Amino acid sequence: MKFIITAGGQGTKLWPMSRESKPKQFQPIIGNTTLFRYQIDILLQQYNPQDIFISTKESYLNYVKEDSKEIPESNIIIEPPYKKNRGPGEGYAILKLSVLYPNEPFMIIQSDCIRAPEDKFLEMIKGAELLVKRDRKFISGGQKAINPDMGSDYLKLGSKIETDKDLEVYSVDQFVYRLGDYKKTKELIQKYNVSTHCNHNCWYPDLMLDAYKKYKPEWYESLMQIKETFGKPNEKELTDKIYSEMPEGPTEDVTKNIFHEGYIILIPYNWTDIGTWDSLHSYYSNPKENYQDGKIIAIDTTSSLIKGNSKKLIATIGLENIVIIDTEDALLVCSKDRTGDIKKILDKIKEEGYNNLL
Repeated sequence: MKFIITAGGQGTKLWPMSRESKPKQFQPIIGNTTLFRYQIDILLQQYNPQDIFISTKESYLNYVKEDSKEIPESNIIIEPPYKKNRGPGEGYAILKLSVLYPNEPFMIIQSDCIRAPEDKFLEMIKGAELLVKRDRKFISGGQKAINPDMGSDYLKLGSKIETDKDLEVYSVDQFVYRLGDYKKTKELIQKYNVSTHCNHNCWYPDLMLDAYKKYKPEWYESLMQIKETFGKPNEKELTDKIYSEMPEGPTEDVTKNIFHEGYIILIPYNWTDIGTWDSLHSYYSNPKENYQDGKIIAIDTTSSLIKGNSKKLIATIGLENIVIIDTEDALLVCSKDRTGDIKKILDKIKEEGYNNLL
């Protein structure tokens, strides 16, 4: 099994820690360990550094090298410097892998997620590897849906699949894009056996590229043109030009069409996509508890996330459902249920000309 850790995103909703120059995956969002390094540490418990590939932007290359010294530099895949969403980016990384290891399955590991307990994550990887080699089916991960989540896509689950591991695996009847409506989402969960979609896409490189060819031919044609540049003296220049003309879009533009031919593993651990400060609080705290990181004194303060550092004391009195993030040059204070609106702050920062704070 080979792994592609995707580490090229910007994570703007975790401002002020996540910045354009140093996004969230390279920041110590959790204690003193970066989210990116957290993924490396887990995989190295059972896999060789040679099995781990990293897909990132050239502007983040120094952070990758600094935070993953065990990984061979040749395993770092530099995405062209254009914002195209995950579809083209993951396609480019998979294309690289298809040339190096055409007969090895791969798994996509997103660098901005937390998984615990870690041993259960590693057990799931082993189960996915056995299953993909046995049946050559596209495999992804999901969590059993209990409460409506407006930010999640859903999968209607079909029949249960027998495996050699103690895992719950199902065929998929239908991929359902996030509905954006609480009532409709609740009805979906109550009426069907559904899971949220948690990625962890696993397959063979050539089979995934075949899916690109069938369902996103414009992406596939560009990727094949890029493949022709491999090894040429002007490979980077040619690749950048071709990639710059690719339409943007999520990987789901491909995978939504193949879920019904594949399997979903109900992940046997707690998984959280750290997309907002609220999601970090939800992962680490009970609803009424605080998540505190730094030198904090919180009196009569509940349901809040407070993150600073050891050099400055943050003291609060009588707060509830508040997020406080203190960095060297910016302080964020907002209601916990409004952390998804941080983009409004970034827009205002651009308007005021404070680009050094982006």
